[in-house]
Amino acid sequence: MRIELKAPVVLLAPAKLNLGLEVIGRRPDGYHEIVTILQTVTLFDRLELSPAPMLDYQPPVGIADDLVARALFELSRRGIDVVARIRLHKRIPIASGLGGGSSDAGTLLGALAIAGVPRETVVHVATALGSDVPFFLQGGTALATGRGIDLEPLPTPIAWFVVVVPSLELPGKTGRLYQALEAGDYSDGAATRAQAARLRQGLPLDDELIRNPFFRLLVTYPEVRKSEERLRAGGARWIRPTGAGPALFTMTRTFAEARDLARYATAPHHQVVVCTTVSRGLNDHRVRLGLHLGS
Repeated sequence: MRIELKAPVVLLAPAKLNLGLEVIGRRPDGYHEIVTILQTVTLFDRLELSPAPMLDYQPPVGIADDLVARALFELSRRGIDVVARIRLHKRIPIASGLGGGSSDAGTLLGALAIAGVPRETVVHVATALGSDVPFFLQGGTALATGRGIDLEPLPTPIAWFVVVVPSLELPGKTGRLYQALEAGDYSDGAATRAQAARLRQGLPLDDELIRNPFFRLLVTYPEVRKSEERLRAGGARWIRPTGAGPALFTMTRTFAEARDLARYATAPHHQVVVCTTVSRGLNDHRVRLGLHLGS
């Protein structure tokens, strides 16, 4: 199977926030059982695809484990060749908890599913690449359970967020932080499930239901604590990490409030972003115009 381009295509790969993340316990397969609400937001990497006689892709400089390259390799092993020049332009901070690498791979795989690659193949490849990747096949809002790959789409809320990414590198961050969880950090997932029930009813997000056990661990790092202090001084009512961090976020009622808080929180050595929610199917229209199955 060959996937070819009729015209250049630009795919937007959105970041995600965890609107609540609860860890239930460790699974027999070594992963952890979680309950979380995943939400795509308006902070994007870009994948630029253009016609070419063969696949031409080089990972951006500084990315050691590029999930786009791995996705293309896994597809090729299954007899699916993407015939295009692909360039990835990064804006989502790496290893921040915002899901940038997973989004890059999931966005590309989701586009290929629209172009005609069997969905079961795409889902299999996405699942093998990482727990967040299947969510990014379509994005939007979803309740994720199990190891994070059992997804229930939810209505997308309207909300504004201020995200602060401290300048902090934690080698082996996710595994390291999961291993550091203590008995008191585990929960039954009830708060996040209650939040999902509110969204199903069309109700706004309840910030009191947004939990994340990694906050206790992350604020022991001075860089994260400084970011938290800037947000609180600017008037943030609450602050949580997204994923295993170190990015922190809070929610505001309006864009104007988010803009003002972001201005106050801006300081050296961390990145501040104002964003809002993104619904499912962000790239569907442009994919249908540009990609098609070859012979």
